[in-house]
Amino acid sequence: MLIQGTNKLLDELKIAPAEQFEEENPIVSWHANTMKIGRHKFMVLVNNKNRYAIVLYGLKAKDKKNIGPVIENAIREVFQSESMKDEVIEEYLKASSDYTFTKTKDRKQVARLNKACEAVYFGEDYLDMSSIVQVEMSKWISSTLVGDGKNSYFNPNEMMYKDLSDLTSQPVFHTDALQLKVTLELDHHSVWRRIRVPVNVTFPQLHNVL
Repeated sequence: MLIQGTNKLLDELKIAPAEQFEEENPIVSWHANTMKIGRHKFMVLVNNKNRYAIVLYGLKAKDKKNIGPVIENAIREVFQSESMKDEVIEEYLKASSDYTFTKTKDRKQVARLNKACEAVYFGEDYLDMSSIVQVEMSKWISSTLVGDGKNSYFNPNEMMYKDLSDLTSQPVFHTDALQLKVTLELDHHSVWRRIRVPVNVTFPQLHNVL
C-alpha cells in the first residue's frame, strides 16, 4: 500500500519518506493528511483511484508507531460496516500488505484530499470519540457527490464498489438481511414502514436508519 502523506503528517508520524516509488495500482494508493479541529485531531486518507475516504481520530503514540496495521484495520472495519464480503476485503488487503510512505506529488490528488478534510469539519454529528476508526464519518464523506473535473459527478463509495469488484473479479456484496416493520404510534392513528437492514447492523446504525 502506498501512502502519500503531507510533510505535516510524515513529521507527526516520524516517518522518513521513500525517495521514489512508482504507483502500481491507484486503488491500493492513498493520499493522507493530519488536521485538528479544536482539541480533536484527525488523520484523513483518500483513495487515489476513487476518492473513498477513511478517517482516524485521536491517534496515540503507540498507534503512530504501528500506523500501517492501524490503517489496515481501519479499512477492514469501514468495509465490513458497508457489508462487503470478507473475502473481498481480505483480497484487497492482501494486495496492499506492504506499506510504503512517500511525500505527496500530485496537485490534483492533494486538492481532493483537502476537500475530504473540509468535509470532516461538517461531520461533527458522525464523530465517535470512543473509537479511533470513524466508521460513520468515513461512510458519510465517501457517499457525498464529488466532481470529476469534467462537469460530471459521482459517489466515491459506488466507485470503490466497482473498483473492488474489478480487482477481485467477484461481486462485492452478499449479506443476510432482516425485514422489520417499524410503527409510530400516534394519538388516533399509526404510521408504519417496512425496512430491510443487514443482520450485522449495530444499534447506532439502526438508529440512523430509523
